[in-house]
Amino acid sequence: MTTRMIVALYAALVLAPAPAAAQDEGSFPRVGSFTFLADEKVSLDSDGSYLFQHSDGQLVFEAQLAPDVRIVDNVSRQLQRVLEPGKPRVFAYSVFGTFLVRLRMFDTTSSPVRTPSYMPKGTVQLAWLKNLSKADPDTAPEALLNGPIEMWLVSAIPFGHHSNGQDGCLFTTQVRVDDECVPEPPPNPGSETVNKVDGSFSTNYIRMGLQYRRLYPRGDDPGDIRSITRREWGVGASLELNPSGYLGGSISDTLRPLYGPTRLGIRGDVVVGNWHPPLLRRFTCGRAWADLSLKFIYGAADSVDTVATSVEAACLPGNWGGAGLFVRYYRGQDYYNASFLENINRLQFGVTFMHGRFLAFPLASN
Repeated sequence: MTTRMIVALYAALVLAPAPAAAQDEGSFPRVGSFTFLADEKVSLDSDGSYLFQHSDGQLVFEAQLAPDVRIVDNVSRQLQRVLEPGKPRVFAYSVFGTFLVRLRMFDTTSSPVRTPSYMPKGTVQLAWLKNLSKADPDTAPEALLNGPIEMWLVSAIPFGHHSNGQDGCLFTTQVRVDDECVPEPPPNPGSETVNKVDGSFSTNYIRMGLQYRRLYPRGDDPGDIRSITRREWGVGASLELNPSGYLGGSISDTLRPLYGPTRLGIRGDVVVGNWHPPLLRRFTCGRAWADLSLKFIYGAADSVDTVATSVEAACLPGNWGGAGLFVRYYRGQDYYNASFLENINRLQFGVTFMHGRFLAFPLASN
């Protein structure tokens, strides 16, 4: 129990934002917790960090940590230009790395955190933004701040990696001979049993995504020096490939026909700010969202569901500095490294922290 408490507390501290960094209330008291300096923006569609429990009683908790590290971008300058009176179409780019890690602590002897998923990736994001406001900039310049802003977003991951850092053979029917895992005896096709204790799982992938978003800057407070998105919605699709021989750690010939190396994703989401839940009128979600995603998996084992479904809703209170509560329903192939031959059907709930929060558009006049 002590170990569980220490690990859970550590994960919570990692996920929780520092008060001074997450809130700009000292400099910008009117805009609240869901603002940030424009040059702090790294990803235009961040993964987010989570600490949560499942309806599956075999787990103590699961966590996802996804810090972004900026390499180069021009997002700050372009978010200012898109609100200029000429309503130009602007181009923004961001190049960054993410060391994404997923952890599961199991409710067994000694509460182990078994075979974490290490998922570092490099991402290039290209965005085209256009102010679609019909206001006349000469007669109603403030109305330009209402938007909406149209954004086409291309996200490319030229190299992503997913492994679990283990050195054992992936299947219990294999033995290691001269640094190679060979079958002994030869397994029957489709009857493989995965070694979840120290089985080595590894694949490299390439992903390309296209997303369309509508952003509605607030524009209702002329005293603000920034216009903060009050609501957003978006739809998008992505294609992921796990090619053989793609740099070190690529998918093996044994794993490839079982994992599902080709994956098509479809996603839609709605985001609102300062939302009051119907039965809790005195409670305010500084940011709330609903998200639906489908993943179609091609080339996996017959036992694996061909469609993975995720439905998520979250509320981040305005005074929590970017942290909040979420609930998610997930059904489909287990996404946790060596569990790829299993299907799960779980309700997930816990705490989330979104580094990006809303987009902030600096006003050109300031």
